[in-house]
Amino acid sequence: MEPFPHLRQPIALGALTIPNRIMCTTHGPRLSQPRYLRYLEERARGGVGLMGFNLGPLGLMQFPFGPGRPLSANAGDLDAVPFHPLTAEGRAYYDSLIPSYRAWADAAHTHGAKCVGQLYHAGAAQHSDNFQPTVAPSSIADEYEHHNPHALTGDEIADLIQAYALCAERAVKAGYDGIELHAAHGYLPHQFLSPLFNRRTDSYGGSLEKRMRFLVEIVCAVRGAVGAGFLVGVRLTTPDQAEGGLTLEDIVTVSQRLAAEGAGYVSLSGGSYAGLRGGANLPYVAPAFVDQGPNLMTSAAVKRAVAIPVIVAGRISDFDVAETALADGLADMIGMVRALIADPHAIKKAFAGQVRSVTPCIGGNECHYGRAVACATNPAAGREAEMEIVPAADPKRILVVGAGPAGLECAAAAAERGHRVVLIDRRPDLGGLLIPLAEASQQADYGKYLIYIRRRVAEVGVELRLGVEADVDLVHAIEPNAIVLATGAAFAGRIAGAVDAARALADPSQLGEHVAVAGGLDDHLPPLILADFIARTGRKVTLLSENLSPGSALEIASLVMLTKRLLDHEVAILPTTAAVALTADGLTTRNSLTNRPGLIAGIDTVVAVGPRVPNDGLAAVLGPLGIPLHLIGDALSPRRMLHATLDGARLGRIL
Repeated sequence: MEPFPHLRQPIALGALTIPNRIMCTTHGPRLSQPRYLRYLEERARGGVGLMGFNLGPLGLMQFPFGPGRPLSANAGDLDAVPFHPLTAEGRAYYDSLIPSYRAWADAAHTHGAKCVGQLYHAGAAQHSDNFQPTVAPSSIADEYEHHNPHALTGDEIADLIQAYALCAERAVKAGYDGIELHAAHGYLPHQFLSPLFNRRTDSYGGSLEKRMRFLVEIVCAVRGAVGAGFLVGVRLTTPDQAEGGLTLEDIVTVSQRLAAEGAGYVSLSGGSYAGLRGGANLPYVAPAFVDQGPNLMTSAAVKRAVAIPVIVAGRISDFDVAETALADGLADMIGMVRALIADPHAIKKAFAGQVRSVTPCIGGNECHYGRAVACATNPAAGREAEMEIVPAADPKRILVVGAGPAGLECAAAAAERGHRVVLIDRRPDLGGLLIPLAEASQQADYGKYLIYIRRRVAEVGVELRLGVEADVDLVHAIEPNAIVLATGAAFAGRIAGAVDAARALADPSQLGEHVAVAGGLDDHLPPLILADFIARTGRKVTLLSENLSPGSALEIASLVMLTKRLLDHEVAILPTTAAVALTADGLTTRNSLTNRPGLIAGIDTVVAVGPRVPNDGLAAVLGPLGIPLHLIGDALSPRRMLHATLDGARLGRIL
């Protein structure tokens, strides 16, 4: 039998035949047009059956509700007054954008994929300030975005519905195979559906029948605009997971109504951007804390109740999980994004029986920031042209010192190009700091990456010398043409008697019963991961941060879930607090804003997270040899896994 027999089967969505059961669901990589087209082509070439694209900018997302005069010269600026899509001027402007969006559809079609254009309006959950008022069914703010929205009037609702229809017409002209209406993730149609956001007393609020009226009218308007035979699907929320919100029974009822109104499919995706809804719940881009397939039970209930295809998305990056979901009748198609960011050819590899060679998504959510797409395990994501593997014109002997993520990526890329690579590390295993992190952190599946990268360096013939110290004699013996130092960073704790973070991760038995994690100025994962790990050992933990809050630079879904975990473990979180010294009375502290001294009694151990300093001493030792020498990863500048793998991949491609 061929691998993944259910996933590889074609499926009909209305009159459209999709070549397999995997959809790359709509997402925003935030890339320039040339980079985005290459990004799309790579994933279409990799075997995806159906691709989703955000077509909201074709006259829906920018709908102006405030005063002002639009100017063509300013049309692309975030703070510009947008053209009203129902005016002649607005229709002409948004029509002029069609060719750019047609190029996206062409990129999918060239390699056999089908595509749907998603019509999206964020409502009160708008992610950036475009100097226009946000809108919603009622004047209720989103729990993360905090905008105070304007409650839509009946006339404004009618105008918005017309804008949906016009946007759908442009999607048809741009060559898309179908339309998808976004009614999930806390965005405008979801806000109308949910009693958490919809407190209206008119014909658009109150009962579920009235609350779904906005979405039903959009479906009917779009159906009228594109014709009866054109595919119109709906991306629908799962239950709200908050008291008083949408229930599973509600979602089933809405799905049945959508099917009756001619929807070609329902695509289920739960949660909100940050996971905040009546407390910390499910984010729609869920980190590894969340088990695979959190929306499968909802999709199963909907599938039992409707005759149209049911797609399900949300933390499904494992092909075995996806195949089982289809085999068990829980859904008809699987939506994936992060798995295809991590490996654009994952589908082809899986269908060819090469699933072990798929670059894994580790669920760390580096791809979910408000900047260009990036992936800790696939440095080529969004950089496909830059990261092509080009055979070396003059193969050389390369010495890579340090087998953490930077050194491993560099060694693999250089060897793939034909260089003879020797990789050494003083430790007996490959992985560097990722080895203890794989045991300690539940925020990302670091162990999956270690399995993958160890196999990859072996397959491309990298020569390994582990448990070996690099020195001048070793370099003379190897006779490299280039040296790469990927020797990582050290924790330079300035608190007397403190345990550094790496030692605490590797051996928590050395810690006392009441541990202070001194986060210093680190505004990302390390302080939170350490506090979470130590708290799970049963110890009392106090987390200190010199910043206004710990983890302030962390991706929001991970930050919300990690902070909730810490609070569930009764970790005391003290912002604007610097650790000074551990004394017999406890830990003395300093407020980082006022410099006021303090004391936390009962602390018996301090774990210092930072600062980290580069382990770059070998550069001074080996530099005088006159061999080209390169620093990458934390040895160049202490940062994150994302930056380490990117440094390594980039250098390996140009050596």
